[in-house]
Amino acid sequence: MPELPEVERFKQYFEGTALHQKVTQVEINDAKVLSCDPTDLKEAIEKQTFDKTERIGKYLFVTTSAQKVVMFHFGMTGSFKYYRDDPPRFGRVVFHLDNGFHLAFDCPRKFGRLDVGNSVKAFQTKKRLSTDAYKMEWEEFEKNLSGRTGMIKPLLLNQQITAGVGNWIADEILHQAEIHPETRANHLGKDDYQRIFQKMKDILHTAVSHEANYNEYPEDYFIHRRGWTELDLKECARCSTEVTHMKVGGRATYICEDCQKKS
Repeated sequence: MPELPEVERFKQYFEGTALHQKVTQVEINDAKVLSCDPTDLKEAIEKQTFDKTERIGKYLFVTTSAQKVVMFHFGMTGSFKYYRDDPPRFGRVVFHLDNGFHLAFDCPRKFGRLDVGNSVKAFQTKKRLSTDAYKMEWEEFEKNLSGRTGMIKPLLLNQQITAGVGNWIADEILHQAEIHPETRANHLGKDDYQRIFQKMKDILHTAVSHEANYNEYPEDYFIHRRGWTELDLKECARCSTEVTHMKVGGRATYICEDCQKKS
C-alpha cells in the first residue's frame, strides 16, 4: 500500500502535470472507486481549475477554483497517469484537461477512493487523521502517545497518532530505535519516545528525498531485509543476526531479535 513517501511522490507528479490546468470533463469509468455521488464529483470539478494540493499522511487533497476539495486515497495499487494518446488500462476516473492531456486515476485493484468535500480540515476530522507525520512536531507526537498502553507498533500504525506511517516504515523506525514492536507504550521512557520520533523523521526525510524508490535507501536500512526480492539481505546490518518475522497486531513484522529485545 502506498505510504507517506509514495503519496508525496504522487503529489509532486500531480503538481508537475495537472496543477493549474482547467478540467473540461470528468470521465467516470468505474464508480466503485467513488465515495461520493458521481454527479457531485463532476459538478465540483468540471470547468474548474486544480488550484492547490495538500497531503496529510496517505491522503492527497486537491482544491479547485470553486473551492471544492477532491480527496484521493490510493489503496493498494492506485497512482496517476498523465497522457495524451495512450490511456492506462485501469483508468477508473479520468480528468480531461484543456491543454489536450488527460490525468487518469489508475487503480487496478479498485481499493483506491475519490471523494469531494468543502475543506481539507473537514476530511481530516472525518478520517480522524493526526498532523502529517512528516510535519509533526515533537510535542504533538508525545501528546498523541501519552497515556497509551498498547503495543508500540500498532500505535505507530494508528493514523490518529502518526498519519502516514505504514507497515514497513513502522518496522524501520523500531529497528533503528532498537525497540521490540510488541513493547507496551507505557513501558517506554521519554528517551525511547524521543528516539522513535527522531528515527521517524529521519526515515521519512530519506524516503521522500529519494522519491520513495527504496532501492536508493541506505544499504543498512531494514527495508532491504524484508524478503521482497531474491536479492534482499537476510542479516541485520548492525549485528549480523538473521532477521526474523512475526505477526504484531495482525501485520507482518520484521525484527532483529538481538537488537530489538523484548522487555
